[in-house]
Amino acid sequence: MKKLIISLALIALAFSVHAQSNVIKTNPLGLAFGNFNATYERVLNESSSVLIRGQYMYKIFGVKVNLGGVGLGYRYYITHAKKPVPSGFYVNPQAAFSFGSLDDVNGEKVSVTTLGIGAELGYQWAWESGFVLDLGIGPMYTFVMGGDNNIDISSGFLPSATLAIGYAF
Repeated sequence: MKKLIISLALIALAFSVHAQSNVIKTNPLGLAFGNFNATYERVLNESSSVLIRGQYMYKIFGVKVNLGGVGLGYRYYITHAKKPVPSGFYVNPQAAFSFGSLDDVNGEKVSVTTLGIGAELGYQWAWESGFVLDLGIGPMYTFVMGGDNNIDISSGFLPSATLAIGYAF
């Protein structure tokens, strides 16, 4: 997991060497529910950006898990003509992948892999001080595979939500 976080930090640093507008953010409430995540957003032009997300989950609904994952997203800012990007109303198609293990009812570890594809609608505020607040929601179709044979455990639509604070530079 440390390698994943270090790799994402290095990628973010490499993208930011000549960057004019970057955002690093996290969901502070996620820790209370067993989820740590960090997102790097790189502005591409006056109307869009790309996001790279890393996450680690250690608990889901009271069940011990050990899941690490990455996600990619592309944001198109609908209000880019009135507000400078990365501020404004956006549409965000995204994909996420995670892998790891969870404890079953007998306390045994079961390997789990998830793949999600979805989209969010949201609004991001970026103030001159650099403070950023991001709120978004949308559907994500998620495939959950696990066990020794990596069989499909569950598939279906789940909500995808973003509540993040961060810093724009």
